[in-house]
Amino acid sequence: MAMKRNCPKPNCIKTADGRYCTEHNREHDKQRGSKKQRGYGKEFQRDRKQWKPLVDAGLVDCWRCSKPLEPGAAFHLGHDDNDRTIIRGPECPPCNLSAAGKSSALYR
Repeated sequence: MAMKRNCPKPNCIKTADGRYCTEHNREHDKQRGSKKQRGYGKEFQRDRKQWKPLVDAGLVDCWRCSKPLEPGAAFHLGHDDNDRTIIRGPECPPCNLSAAGKSSALYR
């Protein structure tokens, strides 16, 4: 469990377990939109289910860095950087999280 800290929202005096306090976590989640709006709808779930046996067997390389994914490794199913309706394929988590961080920096 994460240590409690002050909520980073300006003028909020509550503590936060995660990113924000409970109230501001709800606000943040509403702003993010639904799973489908973020590109994780039925099609995404179907595609992930299809890739999982291949990743578990060690037959897949990360589409972003081209390194092989270890058999049974945790993986993310990566979207195209410019069009979230396009799924590029399995990615190693560091590649996916790095890409997400870089794209979110563009919207600040």
